[in-house]
Amino acid sequence: MHRAAGRLQEREITTVEGMADGARLHPLQQAFAELGAAQCGYCTPGILLTAKALLADDPAPTRQRIREALAGNLCRCTGYTKILDAVELARSGVGPARGDLPTVGRRSPAEAPRRQI
Repeated sequence: MHRAAGRLQEREITTVEGMADGARLHPLQQAFAELGAAQCGYCTPGILLTAKALLADDPAPTRQRIREALAGNLCRCTGYTKILDAVELARSGVGPARGDLPTVGRRSPAEAPRRQI
């Protein structure tokens, strides 16, 4: 068995498709769609899942904190303004008080590599 597979046994893994609740999009997915934050789609899953983990840990991050959390994700289509705007829009609709979907099997934004965006 591959090492990574062994570490993931008995753990739940969330994919970008698993963020939605049936036909209801997660607030981050909705905000990305509303603001046009996703272009080609290549980077979108990583950004969405990283942002979801960030908002689970910090329901009201500053724009700078959002930048830091997303620093390990590259996007060459949008710049980053629409992405940051979408996370800020979604943060009001995410969290236990707003009925966020459970977050499981994620890497903490603090563990992600850092890069300036």
